[in-house]
Amino acid sequence: MSSPDPITQLLVTVPVVILGCQAGARLMRRCGQPPVIGEITVGILLGPSLLGSLFPQAQHWLFPDSVLVPLSALGTVGLLTFMFLAGLELDLGALRGQGRATLAVSQTSMWLPLGLGAVLALAMYGPLAPDGVGKPVFVMFIAVAMSITAFPVLARILDDRGLHGTPVGALAMACAAVDDVTAWCLLAVVMATIASTGLLGAGVTALAAAGFVVVLLGVVRPLLGRRAHLAERHADSVAS
Repeated sequence: MSSPDPITQLLVTVPVVILGCQAGARLMRRCGQPPVIGEITVGILLGPSLLGSLFPQAQHWLFPDSVLVPLSALGTVGLLTFMFLAGLELDLGALRGQGRATLAVSQTSMWLPLGLGAVLALAMYGPLAPDGVGKPVFVMFIAVAMSITAFPVLARILDDRGLHGTPVGALAMACAAVDDVTAWCLLAVVMATIASTGLLGAGVTALAAAGFVVVLLGVVRPLLGRRAHLAERHADSVAS
């Protein structure tokens, strides 16, 4: 039996996911909870955790292998678009004079779960660690995974609650951003340690990542800022 056409299957899968998420969001809104909680719940219900476990054939029909890659790409594009718009509307002026508070809150909210995750990983290593994975790598990975903030979820909650443009919302977004940058840098170190054959390989990977960041901040960011300034001047001249 030939596999279904991916485009045709997407026209079935995407509406089912959207309608399910809308239903979950409305239910959570009536219960006084953020709508994104309902969307996450529907994702769990439609995924392998429930639908795939109870009705594997239905789950495979709804999410065949042929649509997983394009569906993931669509989801990534949607997430990037949402985060771009959220960052575009973020008022950084509300954070003036709160640099120390932002740094203190973000680092506390990261290092506390990082330490608790390390303790949890030590207890999990024996029964749950895959074969061939060393204890230090396993502990670092679990600890970092427990400390990463769900930045898009926070942005959705603040937006749904009307707090996105407030000083409190801006502070929460800034803290989450600093938290995520730090945690993802730590995760990059962990992945470099896993992929490398020794300390030298991990050092080379870390230096390459640092060079990438330097190029983004020193070259790409000024160019984008200059282009944005020119576009703003052009828009002002057209409007006048």
